[in-house]
Amino acid sequence: MLKYLKLNKIFLYFFFVTIGFLNIFYQINFEDFWLDEMQSFWIADPELSWDETFQRQKYDYHNPILFNLALKYFLDIFGYNPEIARYLPLIFGSIFLIIIGPITYQVKRDNSFLLAAILACLSIYTIKYSQEVRPYALLLLSSALNIYFFLKICNEVENGKKNTIFFIFFSVFNYSTNPFSLIIFFSQFFFVFYKYFLFKKKFLQFNISVPFICIFYLLFNFNYILFQISFDNYVLSSDIINVLDGLYFPRFFGSKIMGYSYLLLLVFLIIKNRKKIFLENNNYLFFLILIFFSYLIPLVYGILKTPVLHDRYIIFIIIPILILISCLLNELKNLYLRRILISILISFTLGNHLIEIFERPKTKPEFNLVLAQIKKSDNKNVVLYNPRETSLYIMNYLTNIRSGIKKKLDFYEYKNLKEDINSFWFLCYMPEVNFECKSTKKSNFKIGEQKKTRLVHAYFYEKF
Repeated sequence: MLKYLKLNKIFLYFFFVTIGFLNIFYQINFEDFWLDEMQSFWIADPELSWDETFQRQKYDYHNPILFNLALKYFLDIFGYNPEIARYLPLIFGSIFLIIIGPITYQVKRDNSFLLAAILACLSIYTIKYSQEVRPYALLLLSSALNIYFFLKICNEVENGKKNTIFFIFFSVFNYSTNPFSLIIFFSQFFFVFYKYFLFKKKFLQFNISVPFICIFYLLFNFNYILFQISFDNYVLSSDIINVLDGLYFPRFFGSKIMGYSYLLLLVFLIIKNRKKIFLENNNYLFFLILIFFSYLIPLVYGILKTPVLHDRYIIFIIIPILILISCLLNELKNLYLRRILISILISFTLGNHLIEIFERPKTKPEFNLVLAQIKKSDNKNVVLYNPRETSLYIMNYLTNIRSGIKKKLDFYEYKNLKEDINSFWFLCYMPEVNFECKSTKKSNFKIGEQKKTRLVHAYFYEKF
C-alpha cells in the first residue's frame, strides 16, 4: 500500500512538471528579442572561432561567458536561428521544475514537494525567463542544483564523497554563471556557522568543500571579478522603488495582488513557525537567510560602491520563497487553516496564471510583424538606422530571423546604403534612436507610407 502511494505521488509530481514544461513551451516565440537577447545571439554565432567569441563577449561585460558558450554549441547543433535559440533556456527552466521537488523533499519529507512543484510550474516569472535568451534560466537551474547538494551534505545522507564532489562542481558552476549567486555561498556559510554555534553541529563535508570551491572559482573567474569591481555604475542599476514596493514580490508573482499575497503569507508563516525556524535543528533557517542576504548584500554594495540590485539578478530567490511557503504551510497544526490557505493559494495562483497566459500583452519590440508587413509591399530594401554600436546585434538578428521573411528582404545599415537605391524602408528600433526615427543625410528622399509596431517603426523613403 505504501509503495502504491509513493508511486502515485511520483506520477502526480511528474504530471505537474509536464504541465510546467507545456507552460514554458506554449508561446515560446510569442515575442521577438530584446536588445540584450540579440546581443547574446550575436556573441553565440557558431561560425566564430573561440577567440572571436571571447572578443565579442566583451560587449556583454556584466555577464560571464558561460551561458553564451552553451548557446554557441546549442546553435551549432540545431541551427543558427533566433527561434531555435529560445529552446536552450526552455531546457534549463524545465530541468529546474524537475529539481524543485527533490530540494523540497530534502527539507521536509512529506507532501510539501507536490505543493512546491505546483507553485513552480505555475510561476509566471519562471516561465518568462525560461523563454528569454539570457543567462537567468541557467542561473536559476544552477542555483537549484547547488542548493540541492548543499542540503544533501548537510543532511549527511549516504554517498557523502560523491555528494561533496557534486556540491563543489555545481557551486563553482553556479557562481561562474552570475556573480550574484555568490549570495548563496555566503548564506550557506552563515547557516553552517549558526548551526555550529547553536547545536555544535559540524558540517565536515561543507568545510572540506569551501577551499576547493574558492580555489576553482578564483581560478576560472579572477579576471572577471577584477573587471566587475572596477565599475562605478551598472547599465541596470538598482531600482529602489521596486525593492520598497513589496521586495519585488509583485514582479515575481505576476501582479501587486499576487505579490503582496505571497509576501504576507510568507511573513505570517515565518512568524507562526519562528521557534521551529530559529531554535530547532532543521534547514528552514538557511532559506530565510538566503532571502535576507539576497536583498542585503546587493543593497550594501550599492551604498558602498554602486547600485546593482535588480530582480532578475536574484532570480534564485524564487527557490527559498516557494520552498518555505510549501513546507511551513504543512507545519501548521490547525488542519482546517492549513487546507484553507493551501486551497486559496493554489486557486489564486492558477487564476492569475491563466490570466497572464491568455491575456498576455506583448512587451518586446515587434520586428517580425513590421517586416512581415514590409514583405507584402513592392519594395524589399530595408535600411536599419541606428548610429550606436548596437546596430551589430540588430542587423545580425534581422538577417537570421524567420526564413520566410529574410529570404525576401535585403537588409542594409544606413551608413552602408548604396547610392543607386532609389527607394527603401527606413527601419528604427525606437529606444535605440531616442524615439526619433529620422533620416538626416538623405535630404533628396521623401517619406511615403509608414508602418508602426511596438517599439519598431518603418518609413518608406523614395527619391524625388
